[in-house]
This record gives sequence, structure tokens and C-alpha cells, in this order.
Amino acid sequence: MDAVDLLRRLVELESPTGDAERIAHIGRFVAAELDSAGARSELRGQHVVAHAPGEAGDEAPLLLVAHMDTVWPAGTLMTMPFRVEGGFAHGPGALDMKAGIVTILQALRASGRPRRPVDVLITADEEIGSPSGRTEVERLARGAAAVLVLEPPVREDTITTARSGLARYQLYATGRAAHAGSGHVAGVSAVAEIAHQTLAVHELQDDRRGIRVNVGQIGGGTGDNVVAARAWARIDARAWTAADQSWLEGQIHALRPQVEGATLTVEGGVTRPPMIRDERTAALAAQVLAAAAELGIELAEHRSGGGSDGNFAAAAGAAVVDGLGPTGVGAHAIDERVSLASLDERTNLLVSLLKRL
Repeated sequence: MDAVDLLRRLVELESPTGDAERIAHIGRFVAAELDSAGARSELRGQHVVAHAPGEAGDEAPLLLVAHMDTVWPAGTLMTMPFRVEGGFAHGPGALDMKAGIVTILQALRASGRPRRPVDVLITADEEIGSPSGRTEVERLARGAAAVLVLEPPVREDTITTARSGLARYQLYATGRAAHAGSGHVAGVSAVAEIAHQTLAVHELQDDRRGIRVNVGQIGGGTGDNVVAARAWARIDARAWTAADQSWLEGQIHALRPQVEGATLTVEGGVTRPPMIRDERTAALAAQVLAAAAELGIELAEHRSGGGSDGNFAAAAGAAVVDGLGPTGVGAHAIDERVSLASLDERTNLLVSLLKRL
């Protein structure tokens, strides 16, 4: 199969996170493709791991990372079928990040025997924070000479050398139910408490430090004419440093009730540590940019407010460059599409990196 046919096959193998049967199906397909590209693959739980030998057999391996799960529910192909139009391939997961898997497979085939051994990890639950994939990322990253993550870059003509850390919190308020007609006397509104806390949480935002906080979901109550006894809010919190992540977590756990008689409970915590651009990452990025320049590709470094498996690899002590996948538009959106020219370009870049790193 050429790159477009391979991408079509991957997109049409729908793989929503948590759908064990579909994830197993695409996992077997990816493993077989890795085997045909000269690697030895195995399934570790739902995740695909492969190893390809290099010319320098005793050197630490490069680690290539992608994920096969998507945010799209099964059946999305009925309304978002795979199609190629205007130089772009459209379809659920085409950009995020099945094109990244195609890049890995095509680069392994084109590179012959890479300079050093190559490990490949295709995780199955990245879209929900890699609760099981994290262990595999960290295990392989600890022994890697460098980690290359094939996520699409946030901006065209960039690679990603830093990512913010992420945390998720659930805030629960408990009040006292009463008839709405006498609520001010007999009841304690958990909904009112969550409203106060929503404003308080948003006050933690600090643009100067890059601290971002969002109450993305709220709910509660049992009826229009009932003072709500329970309510909840879900909080997304992001920071560029571990110190700011810790400060932010302390502030959220320190929230106190504002409505007399209400109580608060906070659950959750950090889901991804920050991916820090350190000296090793800077040196790796310089090699990537140099390889791109030799191919006539002009790239620059960029940092992303989103997370990936690169966060875990960096926290495990590896030098990481992320955002090496093809570019496109509409990740997680109904107009998701990937540039086929970029798919070729990023494949050529990865081939070069496999030969020089």
C-alpha cells in the first residue's frame, strides 16, 4: 500500500478510546504493518510495541511514539467518510493521529537499516491521558537515546519542544434540599456554591505565568422547584512548570465554601507533567532543524498548551521532540484533514533522522 491507501485503511479502522474490540483490531493491523516494515512487534495490553535493529546494534535506541485511539465514536465514518480532496485527506482521526502512524511505517520502509536501533510505541489510550499507556511510554523512554513523537504540530512549519502540564479536578458541593418556595429559609443551594467556586477557580488564571484554568462542565440539582442538595464542576488546569502545577493544585484544594451550610470536596490531580525544554531537548531539536534544512524544509520550535505522550517521556528523563507528524486542520473537529504534501515531507524528515541520530 502507498501512504494514502495505508492512511485510508487506518482511518476506516475506527478506533475510539475504550472500544476494546476495535482497538484490538487496529492494533493487530498496525503490528502486522510494523512486521512488514522490518520490525518485530508485540502487543502489551492494548498497546503495540516494536523493535527494529540498527547498524549500531549496541547503542541506545531511538523511540518513535504515536497513538491509534481517536476521539471519534464508532459510526462516525457514516457522516465523515475518508476522502481525498484538494491535497488533503479527510476523515476521523486522519490528522490526530493516524497520519503519524503512516509516517512511522513509511519511514521505516524507506530508511532500510537505521543508524541505531529503533523502538516503536503505538499507544491505545492517549486521548484520555494514557492511563495504561503511560507505563509503556516511561519504560521505553528511560532507555532511549531520544524520543520522537509523531503528533501533528500545533502550528504549521514547527516542531514542539515544550508542552504544558495538565491536571483534572472534580469539585463536589453538598447543600440541603428544600422546596424552592421556602428555600431561603430551609435549604442550602449546592448550585449556588458551585457558581461561587466557578468564579473563584477562574480567578486563578495567570496569563503572565501561563497558568490556565477552565471550568468546562457543571451540573447538579434534581428539579426546578427544588433547592439543589448536590452539584459538581469539572476543572481543567494547565501550567508550564511543575512548581506552578503544585501551586495550582494547592489553590484548588484550598477552596472553601462560600454559602453557609454548604460543604466542598475536591478529587483529581495532575494527569500529565510538563514537557520541559532542557539542554538535551534543545540539542535534539537543533539536529532535527538541521536535518530539515538539508531537505529544504524550514522549521522552527514551538511550545504547545496541550499534552501528549511526550510529556511522560520527558518526565522519565528522555530528550524529546514532539510535533513531528504531518500538519493539517481540524483535529477533533468535523473538518479534520491532513495535508498529503506534509505527509510526504514529514516522512522524508523522519527517514533523515533515522539515518543521522
